[in-house]
Amino acid sequence: MKPLRTLLFTSAALVIAVAATQAQSAPDVAGSWKLAIGDNVVCPLTLAPDGTASPADCAAGNRIARWQLAIDKLELKTASGEMVGVLLPKGDSYTGKRFSDGRKLVLSR
Repeated sequence: MKPLRTLLFTSAALVIAVAATQAQSAPDVAGSWKLAIGDNVVCPLTLAPDGTASPADCAAGNRIARWQLAIDKLELKTASGEMVGVLLPKGDSYTGKRFSDGRKLVLSR
């Protein structure tokens, strides 16, 4: 029984250490950004620390109202939680595609 208990405590400590490391290394995404949609449309987008985004509707109708940072991606969502696009980190920016029409999305400061 003692080896099992030791294994459980060790596993729990490892999970906590990994979670703490990821939290410390997560980039600071909240703040003001420029969102490029395709080649011609650029609009301001503010990602608030509480997971909301504004403006709720950009010139190209992206309807972004929420955001969530996953382990290796930034998810942009509508107010109802529908996924608008998933962006991957690329240097100091994030790039991906809008699901509705496949247009390129670039989020940069």
